[in-house]
Amino acid sequence: MSQKERAGAPVSVVVIGVENLDTSLKFYAGTLGLTVIENRNWQGPEFERYWRVPPGTTSRCAFLGHGADPVGRVQLMEFSGTGRRQARPADIRRAVGLFNINIYASDIRRDHERLAAQGFRFWSEPARNNFGPAIGETLEAAFDGPDGVVVNLIQLLTDDPKTVIGHITRFIARYGRTPTGFTSVVTTAHTVADMEKALAFYYGPLQMTLFVESILQGAVTNRALSLPEDARTRSVIVQGSHEYGKIALAAALNYEIPSLVPAAVPPNIGYLAQSFEVADLAATAHACAAIGAEAFADPVEIDLPGRGRCKAMVVRNPGSGALQELFQRL
Repeated sequence: MSQKERAGAPVSVVVIGVENLDTSLKFYAGTLGLTVIENRNWQGPEFERYWRVPPGTTSRCAFLGHGADPVGRVQLMEFSGTGRRQARPADIRRAVGLFNINIYASDIRRDHERLAAQGFRFWSEPARNNFGPAIGETLEAAFDGPDGVVVNLIQLLTDDPKTVIGHITRFIARYGRTPTGFTSVVTTAHTVADMEKALAFYYGPLQMTLFVESILQGAVTNRALSLPEDARTRSVIVQGSHEYGKIALAAALNYEIPSLVPAAVPPNIGYLAQSFEVADLAATAHACAAIGAEAFADPVEIDLPGRGRCKAMVVRNPGSGALQELFQRL
């Protein structure tokens, strides 16, 4: 199915709370090569109510992206104030909540060497993944990026256009990469406590569709995921109307994991929210209420970084409690 035939809202923006904006920009703009679309200072009562932060809190923001489409972009927010803490401690490698961002790399072994030399801690050496003849092969390596956000680099190895990966390879060849050889956010991981409730949100209000579903298991797979050798994980990848902005959902089937959700709120540091553009916020808000998605910030007209004046709201995903921003451009 072509992207023009698909419905659904892909991830338009990932919202990340940063410890130091200048340091994080060295990675996202310098290393990944994303373009800074807007820099701004965000403050005032409207901002405080929207993100539920104490009066007087401000934020230095940078909004970055790549390509012609409003998808897979990054919003970095350095909140003011003391007492900010990391949403994800470095030793946690699987937890309920928003967990990682996936970026396509052009030469993962070169990038692995360069990033390791910069001090980034990789979870393993680049590993080949063969998903079978219909999908194809990748080379992947995950590392602890700035602000506790896990970054997974993926090099596509299959060229056959009849395969899923070959199709994406052709798309990137047309769409282009950043000057340093990367892409914007192509997929982002969201680990959930209740898969059916999470899917009700993505399939319902956001009208996303199934990309692929599988059970992740086996000693080799689990070692790569830093999971117990006998772990079984349900994996469901959902997509919107673009090759980028997919969501890799995961649910633990036979093991216990902690939750990042209580700490993944402003003004803390880490992966705070996924953001989606919708055509009709009022209708989307009604659909969210119907499936029990709790409001974090009620609908309001607000100037959003990189997007201008919008109607917007923030809800909690009913499958995990993670923050999901919904916006309609005005």
